[in-house]
Amino acid sequence: MMVSIANVSIILVILLSMFQFFIPVIFLGRKKMTLINAVPFIATASFFLLSVSFFILILSYINSDFSLFNVWSNSHTSKPLIYKISGSWGNHEGSMLLWCWVMSLYGFLVSLNIQKISHSFKIRILMFQGILCFGFVLFLFFGSNPFLILDPAPVEGVGLNPLLQDPGLAFHPPFLYLGYVGLSIVWSFALAGLFNQKFDKDWAKVTRPWVLISWIFLTIGITLGSFWAYYELGWGGFWFWDPVENASLIPWIITTALFHSILVMEKRGSLANWCILLSIIAFAMSMVGTFIVRSGLITSVHAFATDPNRGIFILTLISIYIVASLSIFALKPIKSRGFLKYRIFSKDFFLILNNLFLMTAAFTVFIGTVYPMILEIFSGERISVGIPFYTITVIPIIFLISIFAPVAVFLPWGNLEIKKQYKKYITPYLLIILSSWLVCFYMNISSVMSFIGVFISFWIIYLSIYSYFSKVIYSSLSSFLGHAGLGLFIMGASISIASQEDFESSVKVNSSINIAGYSIDFRGVEDKKGPNYISSTGIFIVNDDGNTSILNPEKRFYPVERSVTTEAAIMSQFLSHIYIVLGEKVGDEEWVVRIWYKPFITLIWIGAFLTALGGIFSLLNRKKFSYNFFKILCFFIISLAIPISSIAETSESIKFDNAIEKRIHSINQNIRCMVCESQTIDDSNSPLAKDLRSIVRDKVMNGETDIEIYDFFRKRYGDYIIFKPPLRLNTLLLWFTPIFVFIFGFFIIYLNQRKTLGIEGGDES
Repeated sequence: MMVSIANVSIILVILLSMFQFFIPVIFLGRKKMTLINAVPFIATASFFLLSVSFFILILSYINSDFSLFNVWSNSHTSKPLIYKISGSWGNHEGSMLLWCWVMSLYGFLVSLNIQKISHSFKIRILMFQGILCFGFVLFLFFGSNPFLILDPAPVEGVGLNPLLQDPGLAFHPPFLYLGYVGLSIVWSFALAGLFNQKFDKDWAKVTRPWVLISWIFLTIGITLGSFWAYYELGWGGFWFWDPVENASLIPWIITTALFHSILVMEKRGSLANWCILLSIIAFAMSMVGTFIVRSGLITSVHAFATDPNRGIFILTLISIYIVASLSIFALKPIKSRGFLKYRIFSKDFFLILNNLFLMTAAFTVFIGTVYPMILEIFSGERISVGIPFYTITVIPIIFLISIFAPVAVFLPWGNLEIKKQYKKYITPYLLIILSSWLVCFYMNISSVMSFIGVFISFWIIYLSIYSYFSKVIYSSLSSFLGHAGLGLFIMGASISIASQEDFESSVKVNSSINIAGYSIDFRGVEDKKGPNYISSTGIFIVNDDGNTSILNPEKRFYPVERSVTTEAAIMSQFLSHIYIVLGEKVGDEEWVVRIWYKPFITLIWIGAFLTALGGIFSLLNRKKFSYNFFKILCFFIISLAIPISSIAETSESIKFDNAIEKRIHSINQNIRCMVCESQTIDDSNSPLAKDLRSIVRDKVMNGETDIEIYDFFRKRYGDYIIFKPPLRLNTLLLWFTPIFVFIFGFFIIYLNQRKTLGIEGGDES
């Protein structure tokens, strides 16, 4: 009965969303107000009906109703309640229902008309939102229906992927979807604006909150996903440029560019067409991300589906939406007041320049994600694109963005009146240089990229603080938090990557490992039983100058899923982490152990959440914060640095050469695990990855160079095993895309700047 109600609700939404689109198309120009006024009610009804379906699915998971194929294939009676609930969206069909529900939620919020936008504009927005709902709900019902029946109903379920049985994955997808799908309403605002009689600063003003909402949820969702990967996958990293990670990063970058462009439009009235184009591209990339996750054409540890037929359905659907929206934009462009009506040294120009850098970064990540698939389809050759490629191409662009971002705060809108105030900035510049040198000296940072990262982080933080508290320069709280958060993120990433220490070896019980000044005693392994798993729990006692802590990494075996997961143990101390992973048993009293010391890595997630907090304050339009807020914020950051304490002793010590370990770690991060999905051998816990790590270690110890080691693996496995694609004829487009995109964009800016200045010069004469 409940399942029938859910299916009927979905069918009704298909019909209602079709009416939601066609009623305005047919009757808006004819002023049939009775029918037109029904559109907001239709949007509300669609949201209510999808809410009923979504609630029924969650209830089916809670009650372990295995008569539903979706529940049977993703749940089990022994699962804790929170994972039964999160299991409802931890699969392809359930996540598509969540996608459609969020899309209808945004339509419902617009129908409430909290912003008091004009009636015709609201109807146009709901019209375009209706056609989006129609396509995706149609796909939900016919291609990804979560309410398919099993008859007879099984007694027990198959279970959920153990990697998804984690609190981080309970909250990560909903936040990410609220951001992903939130861009659908921005898309609808953009297309509705093209049909509006008046497209000006008012459009920017009413659209900006929706852009911010999507950006905030995307930021939080990506951050939660990064932290989940860090502590759950057991490889100690926070980002490894997986295709699905990239699929969420690309819309975030474009939405960041859109938000700054809308600021220019709201303040200056220009960039109207660029804002429309970015709105379309941002949602297009979120749909492309959906295709990447569900097509099965690109493998990933995060991927939901491996059915190419679904991928073709989604690709066709998003192609129709993208082509149709770009066609509307081409046929109804906005009559712009001009692209650039300001001098180079102005806030306007620096925001435009940051837009260029952001779009270059987004396109580079996009081409790096899809190029291996395209190359394999057309030539049959296989290459891998990973950390080395993005470090060379994307990271320098991010550094340039970070340099220009805080500078824009100091500049006025429009033309800059040059004043001799440079002496006021000497003090912050000297502090930046001194702080960067001290940190790099203290942390023994020798990497050029990391040194630049530390310098840029202090550059952003100090200039953000100076601009906020300066009486001469106005800076909002949102700008301060957003930029300072970015600075903390870059600092945490730069220091943790450059100064981390790691250890991997087989360790006997009652042995001790010395790493980064810590003495870590391995006391053995205990077998424990969890709610739906059996655990081998390690006992490690960390000793630091008399302060001791007990860490318990685990190897969990899930009998239902017949799967083993690694649960890392992490000790936080002064923004740094001791990170321990328990590997395989290799003898009666001997286990493989991996240990990392990651200095200041907590700054990564503090910075990311501060950036999201900046977006929240911008949404709330808060200009200042009280002294109490500042104290609470400082207390929050300091609390994350407090160490954990207990009791320990020391015993036989194992030492290692940190320089050699760093080199081995660096090489391992460039080699793909051939049995895993987009993981390096440094990330993977597979038997093959462990064998390949041993080969790398032996070759390093035998004095072979990095090039010789990579050549050995290429000869054995081909170019596919190395994450840095070779520079040759069929990869020229991949490597030179960032340069081409940047030069082309800068050329367009130059032409418009020259044309505008020529017009202004002619007027003056």
